[in-house]
Amino acid sequence: MNIFVWFMLIATIGSIILLVYAILNHRSERSLFLIFSSICTFLYVVGYLLEITAPTLEAAFAGVRVQKMGTPFLVVFNYLFIRDIYGEKRLNIYKYILLFALPVFNTYTAQAFPLVRLHYTDIEFFFNGYFSNCHGFPGPISYLATLYNFLLVFLSIRRILRHLRSGNKLQRPQSFCLLAAILLPLSVNIYHTLFANHLLVDLNPFAISLSLIPLIYAVKLQKLFDVVPMARDQVIESMSDAFIVCDKDFSFLDANKAAKQLFPELDSLHPGETTLQVKQFERENELSLQIGGEMRFYKITRTPIQQDKRNNGICIVIHDITDKENQLQKLYAKATFDPLMNIYNRATFFDIANFRLTGKEAKNQSYALLMIDLDHFKMVNDTYGHSCGDAVLQTVAALTKSHFRKNDIVGRYGGEEIAVLLEDISAGQAFTISENLRKSIENTVTSYQEKEIKVTVSIGLAHLPAGSGHELEDMLAQADSALYKAKNSGRNRVRLYDYSTANSAG
Repeated sequence: MNIFVWFMLIATIGSIILLVYAILNHRSERSLFLIFSSICTFLYVVGYLLEITAPTLEAAFAGVRVQKMGTPFLVVFNYLFIRDIYGEKRLNIYKYILLFALPVFNTYTAQAFPLVRLHYTDIEFFFNGYFSNCHGFPGPISYLATLYNFLLVFLSIRRILRHLRSGNKLQRPQSFCLLAAILLPLSVNIYHTLFANHLLVDLNPFAISLSLIPLIYAVKLQKLFDVVPMARDQVIESMSDAFIVCDKDFSFLDANKAAKQLFPELDSLHPGETTLQVKQFERENELSLQIGGEMRFYKITRTPIQQDKRNNGICIVIHDITDKENQLQKLYAKATFDPLMNIYNRATFFDIANFRLTGKEAKNQSYALLMIDLDHFKMVNDTYGHSCGDAVLQTVAALTKSHFRKNDIVGRYGGEEIAVLLEDISAGQAFTISENLRKSIENTVTSYQEKEIKVTVSIGLAHLPAGSGHELEDMLAQADSALYKAKNSGRNRVRLYDYSTANSAG
C-alpha cells in the first residue's frame, strides 16, 4: 500500500474525529451544520479511498457514488455553518429548499448514471500502478454545480473577510482559521477544474482533508464553540449596553463597541492588562458620567463566568438608566412639589418638617415657622381671572423661596398660604427676614396680559427657642394665630406670636 493510500487513511480518520467532536458538541446550536458538513467530508474521503484502491471500473464507480452522496452538499453546509458562526439569522424553509434544490438534483443525476447522462456523459477507468482512477467526463449539471459551489464559496469568504476586519482580538484568529479551511480546497479545486487530466491524481480530497486541520484547530484549541462564541459575540457587539469581560481578578479581557465608546481607554488595552477604569467596577453598582454636556446614569451588574464550579471570570454589563432615572425624578417631583408654585406640597412639607422637629438634634436647635397669606387674593381672581391669580402665586412663591436658605423648608400650606420652617435662628432674625420678604413682595409687580398687578402679604410668625418642646401642630397653630392678628391689624404686616398673651389669644 503506497503513501498516497496511507495519507487518505489518515484523512479518513481526521474526518471521523471532526464528525465525532461535532456530534459530542451537539448542544451548541452552531454544531448542527458542522455535523452535516463533517458527514459530507467523511463520505467524500471514504469514497475516494474506495475509488483509488478499486481493482475494477465497477468497484471504482461504487466509490464515486459514495463521494457523490457528500460532495454536492459539502459547500452548502459549510456556507450555513459560517453563517451560524457569525450569528446570522437562520433561513426560512423556502430559502433552504432553494439552497438545496440544485445539490439534490446534482446528487440524483450522479447516482442515476448511466441511465441519466446529465452529470457524467461518460466514464473511464485508469490504473497507473499506484492508484486507480475512475475518470468521469462532466455533463451540463456538473458544470452548473461547479459554478454554484464557487458562488457559495465566494459568499462564505466575503462574510469571513467582513468579520475579520471588524472582529476583535479574540475573533480574528478564529476567522483566519475559517478562511484557511476554505481557501485551501478552493485553490486546489480551481487548479483541478482548469488543468487536471485522468493520468494525474485528484488533489481535491487531499485539500478537503488538509482543510480539516485549521477547522479542528479552531473548534478544539481556539474553543470555537465554548469561549466567547462568535454568534454570541455578534449579539454582544450589537448591544447598546456596555459589555466588559474580565478575569476573576478584574484584569481586562474584552469589551464591546459600546464599552469602548463609553471608555475609550479600553480600546488600547490588551487582554490580561489591568486598569483603574475596570477595577472600579469591582464594587460599584451605579455610575454617573458627564457626556456631551449631559449627566447620564448607569447601572452596573456583574455576572460570574463559571466553569467546573469555579469562577474563571466576570461579565460586567453597564446599562444606561438615564431615561429611567429622569422618569423617577419626574415622578418624585410630581409627588413632592406643588406643580403651580414649585415648592413642597402640603404632604411633603408636613413630612419633612415633622422629621426635622423630631430628630435627635431638634431639642438643641431653635426654630421659627412662618405662615404667609396673600391679602385680598380673592379680589385678584375675581378681577383678572384665575390664570392671573396663578401667575401671582408663582411670583410670590419664587420670591419666598429665594429669601431663605437651602436647608429651610418652604411649602404650600393650602390655597394661597405658604408655610416656612426655619432652623437655628433667633426670633429677631426670623422677624427681620419676614419683614424683608414682606417688603419685597409689596414692591414686586406681576405682569400679566399687559396688566401690572401688585399684591401684599400678611405673615404670622411663631418662634421656639432651643431646649423647648417642638411640635409642628403647635407651631402651626401659633403662626396661624399671629397671622390672624396681622390680618385684623390692617394686613401687609408681620406679627410674632406673643406667648405672654397666648391664653387670651386662644
